[in-house]
Amino acid sequence: MDGIDRKSVDIELEKQVSVSAGEVISTANSEIVDYSKKPKDTRPLRKRIAGIFWDNAGSTDPLERAFINRLDAGVLIYVTLSYFVKSVDQSSIYNAYVSGMKEDLALNDNEYNLFGTFFNVGSIAMAIPMQMITFKYRPSVVVPTCELLWTLFTFMIPVTNNVKGIYALRFLIGAAQTICYPVFAMVISSWYKPSEMAKRMLIYDGSWAIASICSGYIMAGIYATMNGLQGVPAWKWMFYINGIMSFPVAILGFFSIPDFPNNTRAPYLTPEMRALALRRMEEIGRVGRQKMTLRRLLHFLADWRLYAFSFAYSVYVLNGAGYMNLWLVSLETYSVEMINILPTISNVIGLVMAYVYGVISDLYYCRWQLFLVACLFILTGNLMLAVWDISFSAKFAAYLIPGFGTPFWGLLMTWAEDVIYDDAELRGFFPAFANAFYYAMGAWIPNVVFPTVDAPAFKPTHGYWAAVGVMIPIIMTIPLIYYVQKIQLRRRGLKLNYYNIPVPIEFYGQLRYSLNLDSATKALNKELNGEKLEVEQGLEVITKVFSAKKTPSVNFEY
Repeated sequence: MDGIDRKSVDIELEKQVSVSAGEVISTANSEIVDYSKKPKDTRPLRKRIAGIFWDNAGSTDPLERAFINRLDAGVLIYVTLSYFVKSVDQSSIYNAYVSGMKEDLALNDNEYNLFGTFFNVGSIAMAIPMQMITFKYRPSVVVPTCELLWTLFTFMIPVTNNVKGIYALRFLIGAAQTICYPVFAMVISSWYKPSEMAKRMLIYDGSWAIASICSGYIMAGIYATMNGLQGVPAWKWMFYINGIMSFPVAILGFFSIPDFPNNTRAPYLTPEMRALALRRMEEIGRVGRQKMTLRRLLHFLADWRLYAFSFAYSVYVLNGAGYMNLWLVSLETYSVEMINILPTISNVIGLVMAYVYGVISDLYYCRWQLFLVACLFILTGNLMLAVWDISFSAKFAAYLIPGFGTPFWGLLMTWAEDVIYDDAELRGFFPAFANAFYYAMGAWIPNVVFPTVDAPAFKPTHGYWAAVGVMIPIIMTIPLIYYVQKIQLRRRGLKLNYYNIPVPIEFYGQLRYSLNLDSATKALNKELNGEKLEVEQGLEVITKVFSAKKTPSVNFEY
């Protein structure tokens, strides 16, 4: 506090704390809010209705509304575009395989799975090292640089005429792309409140579904209009177009990624918005970034939450519905265009459900419950495929039903970010570790359980039954995580309130004070022997007052 003797102020606070706290609480414009349940919504009806569909549309605070709008335009649009391009690149190899690549390069069936294996190995090898790099350097530099690299590697695939070269490029693309999902999840969770996060996380995650849809239609369009153009087959044009799409998105990343509230230099955020971002995260108790050390890394590796959520994260590694295109090929009744288009129906379902889940999750804070529902859809589809001897219509539906559960990644990430509220680096380390765990299983399990030579029934390996067998323990883990978290919080003297924010048990159901900071500062000034505090200095002193009085929380308003 410039111009103020900090020690004398602290001593005087100790003497006057009871008087000051009482004076502050009674200041003008202060209000009392029940912190244990959802407060009464006093907004106009049109704002409440608009807020259901998009939270910021219902905001009554002009500064916060402008801040979220800019954040959405900068962060959300960019990460969605980036993940969309990444997903198109990742799925193009499979569309290319059934669109002429297999015949041109004389590939055998198991090489279809090996393309995924080498991608997964690259992701496994670099998942954690890349995340450690982002702990030291800005994501706004590291992520776009990796995007430029995977753009280069994508351009190189169509000029590589042997399968070993493509294996090497798939490894490098996997290594470069592994940073994308974990860092973006960490950035989103560092800027948005629990009431805003699920929709953003699911829209971001839903870009995977959009990419899968577009990839199929793009490949179908290229095959119909560009196959043989300039002597180049359609599957090669697919990779050229992917590279052209990736490059401008990579450049945009240098300007759009805001890093974190405590070190942002995003050009689209004003100083007032940056200060607001810090206060918003402090208000929900979300801990900011700290220095990364070996001791902290070892602490991460000993945290039960890391392994529990990583296990749940692997739910999709044996999803048999992903082999719908091979089933369509086996029927020998559909054109190449339709083989690429029909599986996208599942992605359309997933895209719609992502928004539905996001709205419900943010409105009612039901994280693990919706994740459980999504997993049950995936289980149902695989169980129907495991039976196999069912009608054509039922089998077609069985491939599509898991689409209702495909947003499970976004649901899980939102839930995990709530549970790992107390460590920003662990929130970033978890998706990197989970990705490595997921890709480690994906590198070999599909080759063993779903060998392409046994498609589409996979009866010799009982592939669909294996998927069911993996799903059941994962589903059983979901409520277990919730109850273990409750036990751990109780041992710490904490309990989850309505907003999924841990608060001390002695304050649960008590009162929360919302103060006008200007009025509260004036009240304190009268108690501090005439010392004059600026509003920002008053914020720190008032926080000390309420801490000494063991008040549950204070929400400061300008």
